[in-house]
Amino acid sequence: MSRTPKTSLALPKIDTEEKTTDLKLRLKGKLAQDLADYARAYAEANGPVELELLAQHMLGAFMEADRGFQSWRKSEATRAGSRLPAGVAE
Repeated sequence: MSRTPKTSLALPKIDTEEKTTDLKLRLKGKLAQDLADYARAYAEANGPVELELLAQHMLGAFMEADRGFQSWRKSEATRAGSRLPAGVAE
């Protein structure tokens, strides 16, 4: 039976088979409530997923959407690529 999403969230359905990383994080107040609410909305739209996995994908989606970070990353890669490794002559 196919589940029709009730909401349109920015985070797409997570592949639960991919490798995970441990993350220890303590949230308080509004952010804790917002994350709990998002997890419930996500579960309604896509099915339940572990909170740790959800947070990992939310962080990844945030970094992918952050144009300033992507610009910085690209400039870092360019600078790193322009540096010669130790022991290599020009």
